[in-house]
Amino acid sequence: MRVLLTGAFGNIGAHTLEELVRRGHVVRCFDIPTRANRRTARRFARAPGIEIVWGDLRQDEDVAQAVRDIDVVVHLAFVIPTLSATGVGSEDRPEWAREINVGGTRRLIEALGRQPVPPRLIFASSLHIYGRTADRTPPLRVSDPIEPVEHYARHKAECEALVRASGLEWAILRLPATLPVRLVLDPGMFDVPLENRIEYGHVRDVAAAFGAAVESEKVWGRTLLIGGGTNCQYTYGEMVERILEASGVGMLPKEAFTRTPFPTDWLDTEESQRLLRYQSRTLDDYAADLRRLLGFRRALVRVFRPIVRRWLLQRSPYWEAWTGRMSGVAVVTGGSGGIGAATAQRLARAGMKVVLVARTRARLEDVATAIRQEGGQAAILEGDLASEADCRRVYERSSEFFGAPDVLVNGAGIGWYGYGEEMPWPTASEMIEVNMVSVARLTLLFLADMKPRGKGHIVNIGSVVGGLPSQGVALYSATKSFVDTFTSSLFRELRGSGVNVSVVRPGAVGTEMLGVLAFSSGELRMPLQRLSIEPEAVASRVLSLIRRPRRVAYVPSALAVVPWIELAFGWAMDRLGPIALRRQRGRPGRSV
Repeated sequence: MRVLLTGAFGNIGAHTLEELVRRGHVVRCFDIPTRANRRTARRFARAPGIEIVWGDLRQDEDVAQAVRDIDVVVHLAFVIPTLSATGVGSEDRPEWAREINVGGTRRLIEALGRQPVPPRLIFASSLHIYGRTADRTPPLRVSDPIEPVEHYARHKAECEALVRASGLEWAILRLPATLPVRLVLDPGMFDVPLENRIEYGHVRDVAAAFGAAVESEKVWGRTLLIGGGTNCQYTYGEMVERILEASGVGMLPKEAFTRTPFPTDWLDTEESQRLLRYQSRTLDDYAADLRRLLGFRRALVRVFRPIVRRWLLQRSPYWEAWTGRMSGVAVVTGGSGGIGAATAQRLARAGMKVVLVARTRARLEDVATAIRQEGGQAAILEGDLASEADCRRVYERSSEFFGAPDVLVNGAGIGWYGYGEEMPWPTASEMIEVNMVSVARLTLLFLADMKPRGKGHIVNIGSVVGGLPSQGVALYSATKSFVDTFTSSLFRELRGSGVNVSVVRPGAVGTEMLGVLAFSSGELRMPLQRLSIEPEAVASRVLSLIRRPRRVAYVPSALAVVPWIELAFGWAMDRLGPIALRRQRGRPGRSV
């Protein structure tokens, strides 16, 4: 058969491609042309029966080209919470991820429906759609209610509904925890409690399930649970211990892991195994694969185990909170998403009570709920920081919840990426009010309260572009330059007072604002996303500043060289002239 495989070069996609080719199918691979995907594609470039089509699910013409003359579609392409091929997780930029996940699936279904003979569709869903099920009696069944708790799972649930209503012949496979066969030491490993039930599925078994489903006449119109079976049902602690031992790292302390239930559980895979006959591997096979992959490097890991373990533990926000508990009250502006939300969650894990400030109440509630579910304390204050009255109200009311604030984090900001000459004045005015005036106003208001008490810390979120004469971000760069200068001056004025004022200067951060850097052509989207900094990295630096006050911190630390290259950078730009972005047009984007 002629099979279209979307997301062909991801973790599951590459193994599914191998399985489909092994079964004799002709496969058209559809994926985005990231560096990692191109590297994986080179393994298959000369293999018979494989066609590679690069494209974007958000582009009608790309999708129309991909579905032409196809019998079956295996739809794997999806932005996942971590380790996404795009370089940005679904939880960091949910609206952007939804354009790809839900919008892309809708566009794919519509394109399939326009074919003379509509192809069949197999959609890869996830057990995450069941939500947190620790209070249920296992195993989960297809008929159990779904209660998605994260954006990724909500997108999966929406897509399942689209598939069922599509009028196509369809099958839905809900997948288990499927780890890539490589050493992945991602901070997300700490986000599952050790007592959580989890069912492992070897990636080759999952690929075998898709291969069998393509050829089956009994799967259409069915939703099937895919998993490793009863031999692959563990607690997360049991599973992670075996993986860490296989890698040479050894099990980490329980305090490094969250206690908040995670959307994993044991599954009833009796029907899927009867229809597809795909279960043949266990976690022991994965551990053996990992040992073979590491080879001599496993011995090196064991030699340097103390250093590796220390590095890993530093990546766990729960370990950091457990080893260095803090107290007090923090007010965080821009707390509905991005840097603000990540900072609020990090401070709450460290033991601080948090007051979240932003315009959008619904998103503030989401962040506050997440903090409370982890055992923290959070309150919310709606406010438009472009308004002087709202700034004063935030200051006056912030002490009503948990007492006088000890920390203020000015994380709110508005970005507009395009040439300054093209910026509408209302946008420019609002950017000045939020990025500069509100920062100065709130800083001075809170200082008036902190100085008589002789304690307090204000952290302002600047940007490395505040010191670089960058084209395309003229006014944004100027507002961040103001924040840098204002904060540095206050830091020196307040020496010996017990009150500290610091500035964090990150590089490009992977928030919702970053997407507008793509302009209209999309040419810059992927490089910037690959190089972007996670909001959690900035949050970690904020916490370290509060614990060890200093004037400025860069994220990553290597950007501390920026002050030394500012003059040279400006000189080069003056002589090189307009760059390619001159042809583009910016558009507003905000994170408030």
